[in-house]
Amino acid sequence: MNLKEEIRAKAMENGFQLFGVSYIKKVEDVEFPSGRGLVKPSEVMHDVKSLIVMGMVIWDEGMNAAISTPGTGDFSGGEAEYYNLYYETVETRAWRLAQWLWDEKSVKAVPTHSVHVKVAAYLAGLGFIGHNTQVITPQYGPRVRWVALLTTLELTPDQPFSRNLCAEQPLCQKESLCVKACPYGAIIPGPSQGVPPGEKVIYDKCVVSHELEKDINDKWEKHIRRITERGFMECTICNLACPYGKIVEADIVPRKRGLA
Repeated sequence: MNLKEEIRAKAMENGFQLFGVSYIKKVEDVEFPSGRGLVKPSEVMHDVKSLIVMGMVIWDEGMNAAISTPGTGDFSGGEAEYYNLYYETVETRAWRLAQWLWDEKSVKAVPTHSVHVKVAAYLAGLGFIGHNTQVITPQYGPRVRWVALLTTLELTPDQPFSRNLCAEQPLCQKESLCVKACPYGAIIPGPSQGVPPGEKVIYDKCVVSHELEKDINDKWEKHIRRITERGFMECTICNLACPYGKIVEADIVPRKRGLA
């Protein structure tokens, strides 16, 4: 087993279901929206040679829990304090892999959410960036959360994803189900490709952006899944509408809950 496959196997042991390696130069050059806290991989690790992308399947909506203080900042650690269960979970698991690489292989690796992980996942051949800007995977649809692992290892990159899953989906030929499902019309219809970064989803119309407000208008409260006064379940309406993700409900969820 070569080192890349050994790392893949270790990632699976640590709870990830998807694994790929992006071409680092392409991730360095990719455009990303401003105000989201995103940076180039080399700004996180100056001697980075490879970018590993790993995905964890979200089989229970409870994994989308988030807590925030009221404020006017974004989700990148600006003015608002923000905690998200899946961010913490995938990063912790990635740190375990990074520690293994250091202990067993004497290789430096650093997990991060600060690079454009969705594009990195596409470049690693793991999925297609769909009409709602989420990475649609053939196996699990968009019900995956991602983390990047930057390393000084030189690993062979995978080929970019080559299929247009949205165009292939019969249920989305007339109108994308994710676009139709959004109660506020936050998603601009049509492919994400060719749209300037950050402009495909109208941020102010997205429910998630209003969870940071001190006094949340009833218009937004209607679709906020509140756990506590400042605890929320992130809105996943567009993800749940995607036909590719239905396998999670049909197969994975029953097994995880001991019903199959």
